Amino acid sequence: MGPWTTTSITCLYLMASADAFSPNKALFQEKSLLFMTNIQPTPKTTQNVINLTKKQSTRSEFISATIKATTAATFSLFVTPINSKAFDGGVGGLGKVKPETGVVFRDDDATMDNSGGGVSTELIAPDGTPVLLSFDAPWPLLKSTSGIESRGLSNPEAAFVQVAPVPSGVGGEDKLPVGFFAGSVFGPKGKFGAYGAPADLKVKKTSSPASSSEPTIYTVSFTTLTPAMRESERKAFISAKIVGDGVFMLVTGSTAVRFKSQEKLLRDVAESFRVVPAPKSSLRNVAP
Repeated sequence: MGPWTTTSITCLYLMASADAFSPNKALFQEKSLLFMTNIQPTPKTTQNVINLTKKQSTRSEFISATIKATTAATFSLFVTPINSKAFDGGVGGLGKVKPETGVVFRDDDATMDNSGGGVSTELIAPDGTPVLLSFDAPWPLLKSTSGIESRGLSNPEAAFVQVAPVPSGVGGEDKLPVGFFAGSVFGPKGKFGAYGAPADLKVKKTSSPASSSEPTIYTVSFTTLTPAMRESERKAFISAKIVGDGVFMLVTGSTAVRFKSQEKLLRDVAESFRVVPAPKSSLRNVAP
């Protein structure tokens, strides 16, 4: 059972407060529940707060009793470390569902660190081919259950890895059709499609590899929906490399209004992307 956070305590109070004082308590409680994902309060503490709503009391009495009921949980916040993790899904990682990025780690217990700016890890292609993937990014590497993502904490710039099977009839990463990107990176189960298919998708190949180790880079522009159901115009580079029967992609982008000022940095990240076959070892060599 995880520790309480200030959000969970506040939401529990708000839900109970809505029951006791709000004329539209059902709507208020429904909105409060949006903030309580993965919260696991103890039955005793929860019941203490619920019991407060079963009797008539003044607002000051209610607030005082609620604070007492949550004191023990609040104390645990200061004595129990909480690991920071990235949100999964949606634009900026704030989606309603975990996106399917196609990333399969060769070693599930492997740790990644980009404190020096470089990211390197081993993955498995859809046909089981082990690969070594790397790129350079200046943003923190956020721990996420859905794959590999490096994201700015105060700005919308980010880079994440997407893997998909090579489409039938495609002979190289420089010949990927628009429909391939629409069904993978921008599909309903992808990072940008959690709230509906992105609109106005435009894909243009901007560079072909000068050597066999370099990726093909595409420039994409599109409009997606945020968790607040607002339109967000975005632009990104997609670096693509085929190894085995998998297309390994690094999606590096930002909002449309910031893209021009950040274009050089974003392109440097996109051009640093490398994917090569990894040597056979005792680690996983087949897809799960």
